Amino acid sequence: MTQTLVHYFLHFGMPLIIAYVFFRSDYKRVYLILLATMLVDLDHLFATPIFSPNRCSIVNPQ
Repeated sequence: MTQTLVHYFLHFGMPLIIAYVFFRSDYKRVYLILLATMLVDLDHLFATPIFSPNRCSIVNPQ
């Protein structure tokens, strides 16, 4: 449960914080741009299962 919350916070909360801290005058537009960059990962929706807490693309746990 905690891993899932952290995962989604890093996807949606952290870009908002970055946009607000560094681009305060236009943070809404910057936030939308940062969210739009995640569109390149739409192919991950075809993975089975969509989210697997044991799958790690950075380090192979084997």
